Amino acid sequence: MEPQYRLLDAGRGATIRALTFFGFVLAAALSLATIFAVVLGHFGYVPTNQGELVTTTLVIASCVAAPMGALAAQNQYRMDCYHSTLYALASTDPLTGLLNRRSFEKLANEELMRMNRTQTTAAIALFDLDHFKQFNDMYGHGFGDRVLLEIASLSHSELRGPFDRLGRWGGEEFVILLSNLTLEQAESVCERLRQRIERAETSYKDRKGRVTASFGVAALHQNDGLAKALEDADEMLYRAKNTGRNKVVCTGKLRVVA
Repeated sequence: MEPQYRLLDAGRGATIRALTFFGFVLAAALSLATIFAVVLGHFGYVPTNQGELVTTTLVIASCVAAPMGALAAQNQYRMDCYHSTLYALASTDPLTGLLNRRSFEKLANEELMRMNRTQTTAAIALFDLDHFKQFNDMYGHGFGDRVLLEIASLSHSELRGPFDRLGRWGGEEFVILLSNLTLEQAESVCERLRQRIERAETSYKDRKGRVTASFGVAALHQNDGLAKALEDADEMLYRAKNTGRNKVVCTGKLRVVA
């Protein structure tokens, strides 16, 4: 089925569900109002003047509105939870909970627009776990997934909360957006993270293992855009991989931190 037809079907389904819920609420409200009116009539209460009629109407309306409001609130809460779940699934990596590639690119482009207004600087870093395929072959994919989870957690704790963004770029490769930093400062952040990864030991069942990581760091320029920064960072990562691994390589100076 073509995408436009799937969207039309989804829209029709949403309309039908909304109308069904509205009809249910309307029927329930009318039923409650009728029940209250019958109960009052059963006890012989009949409004004798306009004031009593208004008061009776307000009482019945209040008794109907309370459960209807609760029902509508419950439905809205369920819908909000559903949409929040969908958004989380669409924007995060299912294993690590980090931003996925699409969400990271969106946030990085928003950072570029902010940089254009504030004239601040930022950097992009790509890092890759060294010899991770061999690690998986030796220890198994369950251990490999545990390592990815721990590296994600460790990396997140090393970064500056809401200022930096961390995503899983694919496989054993991660990406970082470092905001409001010079290239030298970004390089220092990555070096601290590299050292933490090198020192970390992961336990899984009855086995223990360590991994190292190689980093490529590049400046994020307003005029060049995100694609150029990612290309530069990837080139630096390639150099780190081919000059010994477990190091940080940065554009500009092409300095290697070992």
